[in-house]
Amino acid sequence: MSEREELDRLEGEIVRLAEDVSRRLARWLGLVAEFDALGGARVAGFRGTAEWLAWRCGIGVRAARDHVRVARGLAELPRVREALARGELSYSKARALTRAAGAVAEERLLEVARRATAAQLERLVRSLRTAPSADLDVARRAHGRRFVDWWWDEDGSLRLCGRLPADDGAAVAEAIETAAEALAAGAGAGMPRPPLGARRADALAEIALSGCPRTQVVLHVDEAALACTAEAAEERAGEVCALEAGPAVPSETARRLACDGDVMSDLGRSRRVVSPALRRRLELRDGGCRFPGCERRHGLHAHHIHHWAHGGATDGDNLVLLCRFHHRLVHEEGFSVRRRAGGVEFARPDGRMVPALPRAAA
Repeated sequence: MSEREELDRLEGEIVRLAEDVSRRLARWLGLVAEFDALGGARVAGFRGTAEWLAWRCGIGVRAARDHVRVARGLAELPRVREALARGELSYSKARALTRAAGAVAEERLLEVARRATAAQLERLVRSLRTAPSADLDVARRAHGRRFVDWWWDEDGSLRLCGRLPADDGAAVAEAIETAAEALAAGAGAGMPRPPLGARRADALAEIALSGCPRTQVVLHVDEAALACTAEAAEERAGEVCALEAGPAVPSETARRLACDGDVMSDLGRSRRVVSPALRRRLELRDGGCRFPGCERRHGLHAHHIHHWAHGGATDGDNLVLLCRFHHRLVHEEGFSVRRRAGGVEFARPDGRMVPALPRAAA
């Protein structure tokens, strides 16, 4: 076989396999859309389908988020979905078309997609995505698409990517610009002025590193109400279990709020439930939220496995770090956690254990 013939063979095989990948991916995205519509990720203890997908299938979070968005979009573009299933469209082209849903007739989009490269199609789609300034539906969609993501570059620098609705975006931009001007003004005369992008980067770091004041939520409870485990509100022991200047809350919610906070006695003296020193030891030991598959490392709560209102000790053996979402799961949504040799294990409301690592796909 000549070199030209060998190259032709390789080219044909690559193209055939690419078409096969598109067909299989269309089926896979359809299953992801079904799983998402049924709320399967929440049942498994995850915030959303993208987070579950990243954990269960070993996909990067950014890629998982993109897959879920495309799966949802294809559910509303049946002809695009069919073209992908036949291997006529690549995933990159299908992904671009889901961003143009509703802007142009689906058949017209397919015509353009068949004649354009993926890069050309992306540019065309960007030109179509305009929105009337008074369209409330657009504003709601913009709010729903908000996110901030980051990743570490090869040179060790942190790269940021995000999307905010217009009002929040304007507030963030104003805060960064104001801080940038303040830093520039304090640099002193004769100092070289960094480029605008660098000044904004310095301002963002200054905002983050300067910190923000700790907020306080005041919860009024009595001992019997806090310890009560009755599920029906009328059966609860005790009298007081309510937010200051706010509504009454279930005892389980009150226990979550009191899990990692200050306890105020009738005499006005306060004691910290989890001391700063103990908190540091927990952070070193746990490293982040201990719920399987969760990557949260900031804003964590120290959860009492056996709550102190029921006599549990405030020590390392009875504490585990959880993010806000999973802390709510183990208090109000039926999930449970218990200590075992070498760590902790979690169970779903139906009693099934949450595996520490996903089982290999069959």
